[in-house]
Amino acid sequence: MVIVGAGADGEKVARWLRQAPDRYEILGIFDDRTRGLNEVRPSAQYLGNLDDLLAFCRRSLPDIIILSIFSLSRERFLGIFQKIRVLPVDIDIALKKSDFDDENGASGPEFSIVLIEKQPLSGFDYVVKFLEDKIISILLLLFLSPIFALIAILIKCDSKGPIFFEQMRYGFNSNPIPVLKFRTMYTTMSDPTGVQKTVRDDPRVTRIGRYLRRYSLDELPQLWNVLAGQMSIVGPRAHVASMRVGEGIYEDVVKNYLLRHKLHPGITGLAQVKGFRGEIKAIKDARRRLSYDIFYINHWSLWLDLKIIIETVRIVLFKNEDTY
Repeated sequence: MVIVGAGADGEKVARWLRQAPDRYEILGIFDDRTRGLNEVRPSAQYLGNLDDLLAFCRRSLPDIIILSIFSLSRERFLGIFQKIRVLPVDIDIALKKSDFDDENGASGPEFSIVLIEKQPLSGFDYVVKFLEDKIISILLLLFLSPIFALIAILIKCDSKGPIFFEQMRYGFNSNPIPVLKFRTMYTTMSDPTGVQKTVRDDPRVTRIGRYLRRYSLDELPQLWNVLAGQMSIVGPRAHVASMRVGEGIYEDVVKNYLLRHKLHPGITGLAQVKGFRGEIKAIKDARRRLSYDIFYINHWSLWLDLKIIIETVRIVLFKNEDTY
């Protein structure tokens, strides 16, 4: 775990945690305000401010973040919480005993620790989701292998260039992952950054590429991403970091956008079966797509995943919507 709070309050929590070294390992302390370091010498290493915390958690994700500043104002609490809640971890807050009923948290000498944000897909749910992804991806790769071979031949016959196209996109915990697709554009016209949006009758798209996109067959190689543990069958769709909506980049203009990275991205997702498939032009539509992603994260179940998979197959086979 890591502690947010470099003053006396954070040190009280750290010392209490150190009484159970078999249960808790403190990786470090973070705080935007360093004056607390002059009040008390911390027993855990000070590793930086909240931006440093986000970067640290991208590299080495802890299980728990404890917010340990007893005298937080409402404004400062909300500022800290909004910044760190995008991380896929449990977030606890340490409160003075007089401020909260002891029965709702784990008792400490002068404080109680209360869970305020739970990590999605922990425990048994994580195991179910893991097995779902592995089993379905293996079965589909075996079953679809003849189609993979046919598509590969058609791509090579249609235009020069590689069979597959790799693009870096946001993955779990906002870390970049290489997402694999069948190549649908002419090699000399492709855009690995994703900045240039694909439009209807786009001259960059090959003849076979148009059919692959129409029936979402270009997405099938992402089953390898699922098998490798980089993606899920169902989850928020993986976006390129430079993806734009309106006049700005998604994460800058859509509040809480990074919350969607608390789960592994999916080949399909709830937002896609609800009509937000392909290009999104208006910010209000981007916010609605995000609301479906967050709903999925907060209400995940195996049954919900199965319904989304079935609905995805129905849309691809019978609606034939062109995703450009």
